[in-house]
Amino acid sequence: MTEIQPLLITLSTVCTTIMIGLGFLPHPSRESAIWASAFVAAMVSTYFNAAAEPLGGVWPHAIAEALNLAGLGLIWVGIRVRVGRRWILLVPTLLLSALIGVALTFGTGTPAQPLIMTVGLVLVAAVSAAIVVELFAVRTTQRAATLPLTVAAGLVSVFALIWLVSGLMRAASGGKATLLMAHQYAPAVAIVTLVTALVTLLLLVRAEAPRRDGDAVGFRAVARDRLARAERFDDAWWSVLDVRLDDPLALREASSALAYTRVLDRFASDVSAVFPAEADLDRVEATRMLVLLPRHEAAVRPLLRALLERVSTMSSDQSIDVRLSASIGWASVALVGYDLDDLVAAAAAAADEAQLSGGDRWERASIAIWGAP
Repeated sequence: MTEIQPLLITLSTVCTTIMIGLGFLPHPSRESAIWASAFVAAMVSTYFNAAAEPLGGVWPHAIAEALNLAGLGLIWVGIRVRVGRRWILLVPTLLLSALIGVALTFGTGTPAQPLIMTVGLVLVAAVSAAIVVELFAVRTTQRAATLPLTVAAGLVSVFALIWLVSGLMRAASGGKATLLMAHQYAPAVAIVTLVTALVTLLLLVRAEAPRRDGDAVGFRAVARDRLARAERFDDAWWSVLDVRLDDPLALREASSALAYTRVLDRFASDVSAVFPAEADLDRVEATRMLVLLPRHEAAVRPLLRALLERVSTMSSDQSIDVRLSASIGWASVALVGYDLDDLVAAAAAAADEAQLSGGDRWERASIAIWGAP
């Protein structure tokens, strides 16, 4: 057993416990279950590596390598679930990991071993690069949370390719193709990956919850029906609003979990209280709501000002001593048209612009309108 192995066993166990205790159990979801499984796989792999010498044979190491690859793949699969990919590729990922384990079990010590190890290294590089790509698709409000794992996965991919190329060059020059360097640095790479994955995935799990599919489908079905009928009657006084709470990550860091939950509940309550009963509301995320509003443009502006003022007003029972603010993107049928997807996209772009401009304001699609009266 190497000197770093006890540290790796301890770290993987602690990370798994934290991910399950602070991530999956308080915030059960499909992606949190997959990510918790990834940490379990990484933890069990360290146990198999530690037990390889007492148990004898090559199969404990083979199982450990397969579990390591499965853990990395499950992180990627969970991110795909998070960003809403239609095909998450869970089963192929697990099958490919199992295949690598079987190949190592029967191929170690044979002429096929270098090829199997090369394929494994290529898969590590490919999955790490895929993780980086998928992390860039995570919502911009969570970009700071994705940074640690993005950097780590990118470095893992680069170093895996460097080790692979060096091995191939050594083989091409007549030497023995070996991936000894990759094995020497594998524990250090595993430690960096475990820590950064824990930070990023725990922040994503505990961040604003993704919208429920049933609620989204219901809102969109109703909204499309209303807009279709409005188009038939040439009724252009409809708007879609994208309302977002500003700086959710900073608010979360400045408060306890309970206090932050109360902030989110108050935000949703403020939005519901300002808009009239005929408006349709969809809580897309805990810090973001879509509103379909049947109002003349001149009647929309007072509602936006009222909402910004209501959100920013500090109350005596406010859970954290921080002034809250919101950003609103406004897309009207008169400017964008009756297509719901176009309206939502235009409102989202305007909301992004409002947040980039400092928040506590609204921006109208194609036309900037400040939130100040």
